[in-house]
Amino acid sequence: MNLALRRHPADSMAVDAMIGCRPRWTAIASARDVLNLRGRYLLHAGPPITDRSLIALPQKNSMLMAILFEGWATDRRGAEDLLMSGELALHAAQDHGCAVPLADALSPGMQLLVVEDGSCPSRQGYSTINGGDGPVMRVGQYSESVLERLRWINRHLAPQLQSVIARSPIDLLPVADTAFAAGDDCHGQTRQGSQSIAQALLLRAGSDGFDDEARRFLDQSAAFFLNLWMAAVKCCFLAAEDIPGSSVVTAIGGNGRQFGIQVSAMPGRWFVTTAEAPLVPGADEQVRQRALGAIGDSAIVDAFGSGAMARDLAPLTAQRLAKTCSEHGRVFPGKLLQYPHPQLIQSQAYRTGLDARQACRLEQGPVVSLGVLDWQGVLGRLDGGFFFSPLKPFQAAIEALEAADASA
Repeated sequence: MNLALRRHPADSMAVDAMIGCRPRWTAIASARDVLNLRGRYLLHAGPPITDRSLIALPQKNSMLMAILFEGWATDRRGAEDLLMSGELALHAAQDHGCAVPLADALSPGMQLLVVEDGSCPSRQGYSTINGGDGPVMRVGQYSESVLERLRWINRHLAPQLQSVIARSPIDLLPVADTAFAAGDDCHGQTRQGSQSIAQALLLRAGSDGFDDEARRFLDQSAAFFLNLWMAAVKCCFLAAEDIPGSSVVTAIGGNGRQFGIQVSAMPGRWFVTTAEAPLVPGADEQVRQRALGAIGDSAIVDAFGSGAMARDLAPLTAQRLAKTCSEHGRVFPGKLLQYPHPQLIQSQAYRTGLDARQACRLEQGPVVSLGVLDWQGVLGRLDGGFFFSPLKPFQAAIEALEAADASA
């Protein structure tokens, strides 16, 4: 029997809502201005952190950087004391419409990419501004150079981006479509998407919208599109939330310790498992010994059909994934996503619509393209790898749906 024909009506309804979303980048705004949160708080990737003594070291480093950026402490000791106290709230970013990459942390004074649904402008997804290459917070290192880059991104680059994007929003699905057609996977491979965004921004800016430093940054930042695509996907997932009975995944990510999902019918409820380290093709001893467990909200783009799940569109990704599967005896879940996306016209092979029912039926979770971080928080990003999601969170979600149905 064709597995696509066995889809639950509620899952089909959620996917229809998701692919009906039309994400467009409309603004840059501070987290303080757009999030319904008060006081001192930090947002992080993956499921909620329930024991602060177990925060993964790269994530802890980024949180300390965020505290210093805000001026809530003046040195590492003071930042650590505040982080471990009850005076600072920690929230899972995806519970607030945000998606942050790897070990990134988000604080009230940081600037966000604002992506709204053109079909429902009040629906918005957010992400941090990609910091480009060099000393960036997302790789989980503690240093003055990371803090300097964080200040430059938020206080120098962000106002210029806001001035330019305010002139005309950028529709993001056409950018992704062109990128897929050129061989990007829109996760580990984002060069074409980033070039398209840079060209669109420079066209809008004219001769006076960006200074030379900002222009160089846009020209050299091959991963700039990733955060925009994360915010776009989060916006699409928000459109699919709260449909009774639906097991469509609407949140997914890791915090280095735990990896989890949410499904449409139960927004805000995480189903988690241990975050194993991503697998790296041809990994050396250092990577094998120091690889942190899966971390980052960028898993949402793979759940949407990008990244590793866009294998059939991205030759370089397919090559590395095939090597990984061969080395580790893994099988790619080729039938997991079966819905075409009507707005990705050039990318006919693109499929979306991850749901827990299908994952359990096939006994395969999605494969996620993830950066691999040093668990000691010293070396930053070690390599790029693939996380093969365990079934446990998907099974737990189905059990919860069945229990809710039985008690209704």
